[in-house]
Amino acid sequence: MSELRYRLARPNLGETELEAVHRVFDSGNLVQGREVVQFEEVVRELVGVQQAIAVSSGTAAIHVAYLAMNIQPGDIVYIPSFAWPSAANLAVLIGALPILIDVLPGTYNIDVAHLRVRIEKSIREDLGTPRLIVAIHQFGLPCDLDAVLEVAEEYELDVLEDAACALGAIKAGGSSHVGSLGKAGVFSFHPLKSITTGEGGMVVTNDEELAVRCRAFRNHGRAPGSVVEFPGLNYRMTEFQAAIGTTQLAGGSASKLARSLKRRREIVLQYIERLSGCKDIDLPEAPEEHTWQTFMVVLKKEDRNEIIRMLRDNHGVEAGIGSVDAHSMEVFKAQPGWQSLPESERLARQGLSLPLYPELSVEDVNYCVKVLLETLRAIDKSGQMQ
Repeated sequence: MSELRYRLARPNLGETELEAVHRVFDSGNLVQGREVVQFEEVVRELVGVQQAIAVSSGTAAIHVAYLAMNIQPGDIVYIPSFAWPSAANLAVLIGALPILIDVLPGTYNIDVAHLRVRIEKSIREDLGTPRLIVAIHQFGLPCDLDAVLEVAEEYELDVLEDAACALGAIKAGGSSHVGSLGKAGVFSFHPLKSITTGEGGMVVTNDEELAVRCRAFRNHGRAPGSVVEFPGLNYRMTEFQAAIGTTQLAGGSASKLARSLKRRREIVLQYIERLSGCKDIDLPEAPEEHTWQTFMVVLKKEDRNEIIRMLRDNHGVEAGIGSVDAHSMEVFKAQPGWQSLPESERLARQGLSLPLYPELSVEDVNYCVKVLLETLRAIDKSGQMQ
């Protein structure tokens, strides 16, 4: 087995982050203090919203947003299936019904035509009260938010933008940052993201009342300066996380985030150029607004797991699955209104994500492409011999 030379992702942390951690140690204040307030302000300005609420993870951000939006048992939440199942899991935990929607090839984002079909069907079958669309910007590519918002207005639904992968992404054809156009938006700072605080998340909104409720839910149900007003959670962000996050966003167009997004796009374009003639894979669309948390190709044959194993064992390259099709999990198959979603199933079975982080050199990417093509040829040859 080869030594692992290239990881799927690698957090870009250094001396400035260490200095930020030391600053927190020296302050003696470790949780929900001045550093968190500053990080919220930096994210608020970047996204262009009035309110930002830091929490302990991206999943916590979705949970807090659901609670603040008063999503209840009997409500329906419409969610793309090809995505990490956080939004769907939390809908079930709250008692709401997740109706899972298929996605589009090439962008991997929500299929708005199918969304409309699923809303109509859930109303006809009286499955619950339609309440919310979760608009996921998959892998950092803004979804067709204009179309989502049009459907939401038609059916009187709220929109929660799941921008966990998409900090820094601008909506196509405009200047609005993703996360700023729905009722609320959420971000994640997990190590796979373009900036990381280890774990961490953020809710953003222009609704002041909603922000007040989010802040209370993250802190045991306490409003500022009050006793507990209603049952809440401990989703507070630490000062360490916030200080690291602020450091990575400092500097505007010269920030670590900006440099990371620029380099990620350069790497992806190199991958696409080198792989464009390969008959065994489909490449993703690469519009300018894509921020590329993940670079995932789609194999034309269902031998993805074997390719992942061969890349790791024979060449020291870590590859991954891309994401999952939540509707294929048993917990969601048991929900009313279930149906098969062919594109989500194809992407979950045949999606292959490749190493992507700013430190990869031109030579590193060329090596990853070279061994992928060799592996595809080896798989193809072994199949012909059987």
